[in-house]
Amino acid sequence: MGDMVGISAGVAQSKYIALENVLNKMVSNFRNYFRLFQEIKSQVRTKIKVRWLKIFYQIDVGKGTIIRELKYVNTDYGAIRIWQNCVINALALAGPIEIGRNTLVNLYSDISGRDYKVTIGNDVLIAPRVSIMASMHNYRMKSNLIRLQGTTGGDVVIGNDVWIGTNAVILPGIHIGSGAVIGANAVVNHDVPEYAIAVGVPAKVVGYRE
Repeated sequence: MGDMVGISAGVAQSKYIALENVLNKMVSNFRNYFRLFQEIKSQVRTKIKVRWLKIFYQIDVGKGTIIRELKYVNTDYGAIRIWQNCVINALALAGPIEIGRNTLVNLYSDISGRDYKVTIGNDVLIAPRVSIMASMHNYRMKSNLIRLQGTTGGDVVIGNDVWIGTNAVILPGIHIGSGAVIGANAVVNHDVPEYAIAVGVPAKVVGYRE
């Protein structure tokens, strides 16, 4: 009698495990289909956004790039070119700007070329609230309003495989070498070598990637 009860319990447990495996597989498949649906939806939205933007702005977007957020666009000073497989969550883009392949621009970041150009390489990670500017206001003459003193600056070049941390500020004329890491809240006012790790205000190199 005890053997029969043991066998029945074992069969029930096996059925339970099999059912659990089936349910887990169903959940996994659902998640995969949901991700696929979200991806397709994002790509469709991007195509609609780009077609709309192209009516009013000089903007070109590569295949596979997704524009999730973009509150402000300005191409009065130059075109915006975004290559393949990027994800754009930016607050504002003001050309001339060129963004390489597989690059992420995260929420509330602001990239502004205007009188100069911002060039960003491939596989770059730009965290939320980063500010990259190629020009800034002149302000030295106290006898004149700042808004009437014009601008100064220089091209900004960011290499491949760069990670820029949250709230970092990249000032005009700066070149950041490939593989560099910029710490959160850093203000970069000097060039950063390849594979360097720069932190602080103003940013200083504190080491190199190995």
